[in-house]
Parts: sequence; structure tokens; C-alpha cells
Amino acid sequence: MKRFLLSVVVLSVFAALLGAQDDAAYEAAMKSVAASAGGRMAPLTTAINNKDVAAAAAEGKKVEDGFATILAYWQERKADDAIKLATTARDAAKTIAEAKDADAQSAAAAQLRTTCNQCHRA
Repeated sequence: MKRFLLSVVVLSVFAALLGAQDDAAYEAAMKSVAASAGGRMAPLTTAINNKDVAAAAAEGKKVEDGFATILAYWQERKADDAIKLATTARDAAKTIAEAKDADAQSAAAAQLRTTCNQCHRA
């Protein structure tokens, strides 16, 4: 019985530590794309507003990478609504990264902002 209880405690601590690492990665990814934290969205917005296609593409790729981490976090938790929003945000950032004209980047940035707002209001 003692071994069983010890095993349960050890597994619980291990699971908590892994969960904390996932939470830390998620929080870091969110901060990396958050405008209020001085992250990727502020430079992305500036590039979009200036119609600087190359800078917007570079920043869009960074935002896409951040949302890939965020998406993985929600997929592990099987949170369907969050998965849908993270996928939409990641895809919008990917469009910004791959677009060759400022108008397409601007439209994708509008979708990205809308998606971010939907999630943060949920």
C-alpha cells in the first residue's frame, strides 16, 4: 500500500511539473504575440500600417510560430473552441507571412485582430 501511495504521489508531482512547463510555454507564446506586452503584434501592426510587406511578412512568421505553440497547448487540452480560434489566428498570421501585397496582409491582420478579440472576450 505504501508503494502504491508513493507511486501516486510521484506521478502526480511529475504530471504537475509537466503541466507547469506547458503553462509556461503557453504564457510565453501569448506574451510574444501580445501588443500590450510589447511583443510581436506591435511591430506587426506598425509594418502593416506602413505597408511594409517585407517587415510584415517577417513579423507575421514570428506571430505564426507563437500561435503554433498556443494551438498545441489547446490541442493537448482538447478545448475545441480555443483550438478553432488558435487555428484561425495561426492561419491569418501565416497569410501575412506569405502574402506578397500589403492589401492581403492588411485583410489578414484584420482577421487576426478579430480572432484575438474573440478569444480574449470568451
